[in-house]
Amino acid sequence: MKQRSQVFTALAAIFLLVSWASAQEEIEARVDTIYFGGPIVTMVTEGDVAEAIAIGNGKIVAVGAQKDVMALKEAGTKVVDLKRRTLMPGFIDAHSHVVQQSLKFAVVNLDPSPIGDVKSIEDIQRKLRQRIEETKLEPGKWLFGWGYDDTGVVERRHPTREDLDAVSKTHPILLMHISSHLMTANSKALELAGITPETPDPEGGKIQRMTSTREPNGVLEEKAMGFMLKAIPSPSADRALEMLAYGLGKYAEAGITTAQEGGAVAGMLKLLESGAKAGIMPIDVVSYPVYATLDDATLSRIAEGWNKPARYRMGGIKLVLDGSIQGYTAYLSQPYHIQPGSETDREADLCGSDTGMKMVLGGNWSDAENEAAEQEPKAHAGADGYRGYANMTLEEVVKYVRMADDAGIPFIAHTNGDAATDLLIEAIRQVRGDRPRPELRSVIIHAQTIREDQLDFAAQQGFVPSFFPIHVQFWGDRHRDIFLGPERAARIDPARSALDRGMKITLHHDAPVAGINILNVVSSAVNRRTTSGKTLGPDQAITPYEAFSAVTKDAAWQYFEENRKGTLEVGKLADLVVLSENPFKIDPMKIPSIQVVETIKEGERIFRQQ
Repeated sequence: MKQRSQVFTALAAIFLLVSWASAQEEIEARVDTIYFGGPIVTMVTEGDVAEAIAIGNGKIVAVGAQKDVMALKEAGTKVVDLKRRTLMPGFIDAHSHVVQQSLKFAVVNLDPSPIGDVKSIEDIQRKLRQRIEETKLEPGKWLFGWGYDDTGVVERRHPTREDLDAVSKTHPILLMHISSHLMTANSKALELAGITPETPDPEGGKIQRMTSTREPNGVLEEKAMGFMLKAIPSPSADRALEMLAYGLGKYAEAGITTAQEGGAVAGMLKLLESGAKAGIMPIDVVSYPVYATLDDATLSRIAEGWNKPARYRMGGIKLVLDGSIQGYTAYLSQPYHIQPGSETDREADLCGSDTGMKMVLGGNWSDAENEAAEQEPKAHAGADGYRGYANMTLEEVVKYVRMADDAGIPFIAHTNGDAATDLLIEAIRQVRGDRPRPELRSVIIHAQTIREDQLDFAAQQGFVPSFFPIHVQFWGDRHRDIFLGPERAARIDPARSALDRGMKITLHHDAPVAGINILNVVSSAVNRRTTSGKTLGPDQAITPYEAFSAVTKDAAWQYFEENRKGTLEVGKLADLVVLSENPFKIDPMKIPSIQVVETIKEGERIFRQQ
């Protein structure tokens, strides 16, 4: 007993010594800035609010009572009064496409309401003419637009080659759909791409034709975009870097301190690496190369650094198992509510693409991408009982899941339809058997229609569902009335079901689809209000704290950075955002009205509201 007591005494002494030394290091650390005068929401636990926080050398030195933190003030320490504004951890983007979003800023913005002002094809034509006039664009030079939505214009159709020819027949014009899954071109662009009546539809894509003829009408779906992508000129390296820097600056304006390129191809990877070397990245970026573009060298690089924090790193690989519900290309276990080819026919595909920005970053697809396109199944035929289709075969999914598991790296898997999730589950079973790999924290991206039984499996495997709740706000009415019907639509983005299973979830905005406003994402998850003002699936709503956890500490966990980011604790990076109001003290319906006042990355201000 005496010996045991002596051991305990010795251990206690060591503990006290270590604690004292650690405290001394904290106190002696240089304090650059102290923030006070407003609620400092730590996100460590619900309701945990501090009075002040001290920053030194890019990290949090102290957080707690104002008198204690102010005692650390040194000569030269900057003291900032928040003036009752709220400081909390910087937002962490769980899934978007930073390169596509960055390049979208450089072309004509054709976003519809509620994120833009385009209401008609006439509006599209007006904006295109305006760009030609303002830039004095020479004949023969390409004109690009991005973000049109056939369901967001009064005509309820895609602009056609004739609509774009009315703008110019001497400029090749190409418009990217808001989803990046479709595009539309004028006659000059079709000519340069070599698309004629004799051009066959590729596997997994469709060249839309004029009624009763084979003459292309300008609209290209899915893999048919590959014909056009080969013809498009790429920007110079300097111009691409300029666009990337601008785009990442916009992420900083949104309070985001870590972002994702969730579907990178070779040109994007090269650009991001160049951006990191050039020092133009104000925030951290994590990329995921698309499976079809992987080579041994890229896989080796991922394996070497996927969990090593850096301003830029590759975090795993991206699988794309299906398309999107709005494009009738998501793979469902039950037929679409209203079948394609009916009166309502094709509605807009509003989920992010992994190929869209190849139009700007190196017009040619890689051989691997072209081979993958040839192997993918045909687009929908519009038959009764249509359920969409998978973008990958079971054999392909098994191959790449095994590749990731063997390399010990995570994957993120795009599944919108529940049948696509079934495909993923079957592949996991074949590869892993009864040996889950929760340590890899692989992510199911979107998981729009994931079922309860699928959530059970995902929980057992340690998957992270990353939901896209803006679908509820922006397009939930169309899910209910057109694509899924009332019952299935009420369960899109089932965040509550996932949380009730003890799962960690994240939320994302999938830029460039719906902008880069994290506060809109949170509001959609909390309120589940559609554009018509109706509540869609209130039983799947989550609390503000749960939603903000999903874009801070749980998103940090998704990236294996929970020890560095996501909460305000001593020793973590000083990645912070200052908000105009406390999101936990206002009416949840008013969360979107909150302004990002300031964004701080590792103690340095990277955005301040003017």
